[in-house]
Amino acid sequence: MPKRLFTLLLLTLLCFQYSSGTAIKAAPVVDLELAMDGVPDFAVVRKWVEMLQKAGFKNVRARSVKPTDKPEVKTVGKGDNQLYIVTGILAGTKVILPNGEIKYGDLDGAKSWLAKLSGDGVDTLTSEKGAYGLTKEQIVKIYDELSKPVPVSTADRPTKDVIRGISQVWQVRVGVDANARQYLFSDQPFAGELKGLTSGSAMAMVLKSVGLGMYPEKPVGGEVRIMIAQHKKGQDYWPTGWAIESNPGKAAPDLFNELDVEIKATELSKTLAAIAPRIKTPLIIDYGEIERRGLNLDKRVSIPAGKTFYKKLIDRALSQGGLRSEFRTDEAGKVFLWITY
Repeated sequence: MPKRLFTLLLLTLLCFQYSSGTAIKAAPVVDLELAMDGVPDFAVVRKWVEMLQKAGFKNVRARSVKPTDKPEVKTVGKGDNQLYIVTGILAGTKVILPNGEIKYGDLDGAKSWLAKLSGDGVDTLTSEKGAYGLTKEQIVKIYDELSKPVPVSTADRPTKDVIRGISQVWQVRVGVDANARQYLFSDQPFAGELKGLTSGSAMAMVLKSVGLGMYPEKPVGGEVRIMIAQHKKGQDYWPTGWAIESNPGKAAPDLFNELDVEIKATELSKTLAAIAPRIKTPLIIDYGEIERRGLNLDKRVSIPAGKTFYKKLIDRALSQGGLRSEFRTDEAGKVFLWITY
């Protein structure tokens, strides 16, 4: 298949590009009751009214605050005749609104709040938000999707094929930041075997290998989706597995079985490969991070003859290569040993 055609097909699978013949629903009319707390400066109030109307509030009426006033939204009518009547409290240099506030002169902030109300309705303002700014129902939906297992082998397949294969198990949209697209088409083989792990942890691992991450988000007026992007400060990304909540000895008892061992100047990769079939807990290697740190698995390690247990043996070998391990679980609770820097 020509490379250009393959690229277009992959983008079609990963991005949200679709059209519909359905007419676009008209945005509801939003009026604002501006309840003024204290003695107002009418010149300032006039500027507030002008800015709020410019932001998109249809009618803005300024009045004195009442004892019963509180930030709220009342809905009148249905369908195309729906009207939102918002009560906002003007106190000092800000207007307090349901689940938000607008500072004096902040036209963009006013537009943003109004867009959320118009695009998602009143519920988006009143529902309690949790991780990633999503509601409980939205998080559960995403977690259920990302708990689906990886159905195909990933070892030594081109990274772009692994990413495409994992994304196809989800019944949720996937968006790709423009700056991240070039990294999705890596022909470099992905070394790890992730078949059987859940698709959330697995995708996070594959994306990490090419310097990307993913996170769920709720665009205004749209459905919850998974966004793939380059790492940026302040953004929480879906993890490459979760911390185990139980005792490691109970979570992965096979790693605490004793054995007699002696290792003489053997490559770390071969040492781990020899251990893996003897235990039930998967050993998953953070190849991308190891490479970025200028390390590799070619380091020769030695362990003196004696009795030990598998976890200690692995950690002693890893330490000689500047690496470490930690217990993690995927979204379904499957325990694995994450080997990283």
